[in-house]
Amino acid sequence: MRALLRNVAALAALTLLAGAALAWFADLTEDDVARNRLEAETRILRDLIGAETFAGDHKGRPYGEDLVFCERDVVVLRVAGSGYGGGFRLAVALDLDGTITGVRVLDHVETPGFGDILNAPSAWLDSFTTGDAHAVTGATITSQAVIEAVSRAVDRVRLEEMCPP
Repeated sequence: MRALLRNVAALAALTLLAGAALAWFADLTEDDVARNRLEAETRILRDLIGAETFAGDHKGRPYGEDLVFCERDVVVLRVAGSGYGGGFRLAVALDLDGTITGVRVLDHVETPGFGDILNAPSAWLDSFTTGDAHAVTGATITSQAVIEAVSRAVDRVRLEEMCPP
């Protein structure tokens, strides 16, 4: 019985030590992870609307969480949705009349293979600019969720005054 208690105590101590080490490492790398995510998103946005247009500083404008960019008659919104494998976030670029000029995926947790339609370059993502985006066989749930998210962005731009003076 003593051996069992000793083993349980040793296991509990190791578990506590491992948990503390993981928490310390997560705290240590938190800023680097956040910076890398921001840099990756900035690269995607520059690809979406052009490097010369998007400086990444938003010029101090308080656009809010989902309005990323609003200049030169171009609006970029972040929209989220949930596909088959989980959540995703998109950047949707639109003219002020709601015409889609580009769609890029900021992040997703879809299954590799099924989620390949979300990875740029993607003819399917580019089909949003021609108004010819349809659900994809084999990735129906995810593709329909993306179509719905993009539609919400279009509706928002058409219904709201998007760019503050």
